[in-house]
Amino acid sequence: MYSYRNLSLCLRFLCAVGLMIWVSRQLRFEEWQTFSWAQLDLYWLVAAFVFGGLSILGWAARWWWFLRVYEIKVGFGDLLRLTFFADFFNLYFLGPLGADGVRLLHLSQHFPSKRGAILGSLLMDHVSGLLGGVLLYCIFGRNGTLPINVVTAVDRLLPWLVIVTILGLGVIMEPPIQRLISRIRGLAKISTWISPLYAGTFRHPWLFSGFAVSVLSTACAYAAYWAAAHCVGAQLNLPFFLGIMPAVDFAASVPVSVSGLGIREGLLIHWLPLKNVDSLTLSLLGFAAIGLWGLIGGVWLLVWRRTARPLTPS
Repeated sequence: MYSYRNLSLCLRFLCAVGLMIWVSRQLRFEEWQTFSWAQLDLYWLVAAFVFGGLSILGWAARWWWFLRVYEIKVGFGDLLRLTFFADFFNLYFLGPLGADGVRLLHLSQHFPSKRGAILGSLLMDHVSGLLGGVLLYCIFGRNGTLPINVVTAVDRLLPWLVIVTILGLGVIMEPPIQRLISRIRGLAKISTWISPLYAGTFRHPWLFSGFAVSVLSTACAYAAYWAAAHCVGAQLNLPFFLGIMPAVDFAASVPVSVSGLGIREGLLIHWLPLKNVDSLTLSLLGFAAIGLWGLIGGVWLLVWRRTARPLTPS
């Protein structure tokens, strides 16, 4: 299993390198000559990093709500620190653990009897990020920013994503559905396997609060790319990026590259009404606006390990 993970990681890394080489070849030599880093607007660059920080703050907040669904009470400051750590491992340590592994491993040490509940909260965290992008796409994505073939493909996929998500949340959140599954022949064993993910009754307010925070944090992540566009001098409005970035983000989440590198840049080069060099630059700056906070999380990790203390109950 470990060798398989190493092979998968190597293939993804090679794919990312190959895609970035292909993207760089889309730029004409004249574009490289006319581009200058001195032309960047530093105020908008700072704004991009602020939006990146707000997005991570929102990711920690939505996870806090989803842990409350399972009655796991942890101080928000501890979850924020852990989210920074996870972002650091996800971006800078190309190993098999990843962000979810860091969060699951750390919280399981403090709540060993609730490993399934922690896993359920992480599952909700991913689902909420997906649905946050879906909602933003539905509101802003049909304004002519995306190619018609992309809109058609996404529109065909969206109903299935929503149906599967609602069914999955129904299984996790609704005891009547859980009892029904346990009584169906052939599904009883599956029900036993996934029962640690089941949440209790009357916890929907925390669930919906987490989803609401997820929409805001996802919008902040996309706003980082909007600010990066203004940094390179592109006068594109925020609704434009709230409409186009969900499709880009969904494609970049396909596990064929490292952190979506190459996929994101290739799509933005072809979809943005800008010079290729500007599209590539804003893509890398938007990615860095979030990635820098992961580096800060690594520094925080070094400091915290010297003054480690138990988790603070909320």
